[in-house]
Amino acid sequence: MCQPLREEIDQGKEDLDEKVRARWAALEAAISTFIVGGYITDKLVKQLQPPKFEHWELISRAPKPSLRVFGRFAMPDVFVGTHVKPRKGLGGMYSPQFEHEKLVCEDHWEAAGLPADGYFSDPPLFRYESYITENASRKVRVPE
Repeated sequence: MCQPLREEIDQGKEDLDEKVRARWAALEAAISTFIVGGYITDKLVKQLQPPKFEHWELISRAPKPSLRVFGRFAMPDVFVGTHVKPRKGLGGMYSPQFEHEKLVCEDHWEAAGLPADGYFSDPPLFRYESYITENASRKVRVPE
């Protein structure tokens, strides 16, 4: 976890508003699910498009407003969260706001001392299970 993300979580947990604290506690729980090896799908960790730029988001949907942690994989199973933003201010996919946060992710990545090209990549297929190697599937299908 990069310093900006750690600081944002700490601030959120100290907020006077109980609802705000609950939102940040839910984000920490989502991060913990990944850390302890809980089952992961793209409902929690999603690769942003186009995949060749290797930007990902960890999603905490409830309570509203939902939060998005931007980051990259340093190696399989090692997601480095760089910063967090409320989803409502990001616009749609490919919006200028969303694209800006991808660039902010790169800035925080480099500021943490991680090399600009030091992220894990799985071209040309960018298979979900190459990034999260255990307990992961992009989509879980329920048999009928």
